[in-house]
Amino acid sequence: MLSRFAHIFDLNDSVAMYHSLRMKPVYLRKEKYEELTRSLASSSYLQSDDIPPSIANEVQELIKYKILTQTEDEDDRVLKYVQSKIPIPAVNVCYMILSEQCNLTCKYCFLGNNDLHKRELFSSESMSTKVADKALDFFIRQINESGCISDDNKPILIFYGGEPLINFRVLEYIATKVNELREQNNCIKNIEMSIITNGVLLDHEKLVRLKELGVAIAISVDGFTEQSNKMRIDRAGNPVFPQILNVLNQCKDLDIDISLSVTLSEETIKDTQNVLELIDSYGIKGFGFNIMMSDENFVLSQEYNENAAQFIIDSFVELRKRGVYEDRMMRKLKSFTKAQVYFSDCAATAGGQIVVAPDGSVGICHGCLSDKKYFVSDVNDDTFKAEKNQAFIEWSQLTPVNRDECLSCSALGICGGGCPINAMNLNEGNTIHSLDERFCVHSKKTLEFLIRDLYRIITEGGEQ
Repeated sequence: MLSRFAHIFDLNDSVAMYHSLRMKPVYLRKEKYEELTRSLASSSYLQSDDIPPSIANEVQELIKYKILTQTEDEDDRVLKYVQSKIPIPAVNVCYMILSEQCNLTCKYCFLGNNDLHKRELFSSESMSTKVADKALDFFIRQINESGCISDDNKPILIFYGGEPLINFRVLEYIATKVNELREQNNCIKNIEMSIITNGVLLDHEKLVRLKELGVAIAISVDGFTEQSNKMRIDRAGNPVFPQILNVLNQCKDLDIDISLSVTLSEETIKDTQNVLELIDSYGIKGFGFNIMMSDENFVLSQEYNENAAQFIIDSFVELRKRGVYEDRMMRKLKSFTKAQVYFSDCAATAGGQIVVAPDGSVGICHGCLSDKKYFVSDVNDDTFKAEKNQAFIEWSQLTPVNRDECLSCSALGICGGGCPINAMNLNEGNTIHSLDERFCVHSKKTLEFLIRDLYRIITEGGEQ
């Protein structure tokens, strides 16, 4: 019997048969697939006597990867096994919100800087060194509590905002202290520090200092042209793209590697060539695409979701020729090639991150900064354990393999789910348990591309 997790992809002269939880595609010529279909029509569970010799090998492969089931409860057992592997909350990522204020008011800002009401909720007080000390102690304690203390573990500390460069003094303080503590605390020996910034406040002195401190730099941008960056504006409504280009030129002159965090505006996704020019011009090696998020003030169409998903795929094809691998695609490619279910697409939905606000309050997701929803502790709480906290447990269970509406999706194994904050904001009455529908499009398109691309590689290599 064909598994309920089995999906068929038409490849013209062939088909790919794929189990969304075992994630090993089996490619069949059309004539063999048709012969298999006839055999299944005559017998629900194929026995050795029922299998024509011409497809015997293929049937064994299909059984091996659970695409064909042998018992009535096989699908249930596979699902139960996968669900048993969902990780418990284990903190290994920390977002330090150095300032909730921002010098820009990008029109699509998912934090709410484009919304006057939400902006008024942001604290005007930046993080102090006193809070920073306690926050760092809190993070180290959570890493130890999580058990992520092996020699090859790499915790991640991200300086974020608002705009983190507004509080550069405390960034320097924290990074310096982290570097001093590496030798004393084995759990942060390999810690990776980075800053996500709009880049406008970067200058020669800050760039050199960040390099000295070992803080990787990720600059937000919407594309290569003034037009594609038209929604990235300062508080006076002026475009900031020329300033960002100036910073990119300084990075190039100083031989400082940076990565780009590219928000896919509707203008950006019209032409992949613009992004490729940006990468070629500045020798960018690190790269990540961000699909814009909707809320009551910024509503995106289904057409945008489709076009953005295709843009990411098209860009990936060109980028890999340059040895540049975009992060969002690589997460799914890694899951697909290793045939390992990808439970969560972000550290928050894995219960694996904390966010520390300037006042010391501790939450799960930086998308909740304006109202502090899901901020459930503070840096003074010596008893906090993520794996015991109900909010962290709730977020860690948001994986698609726990959602009834996702179980029939072909991309179940590589999806990881989308953004709970976007899902909550899509429609009135939604919660973090609602679907992030833009991600459904992205995941399905990506899976089909990966299956077709693997088939291309196999056939070009001469295998049948």
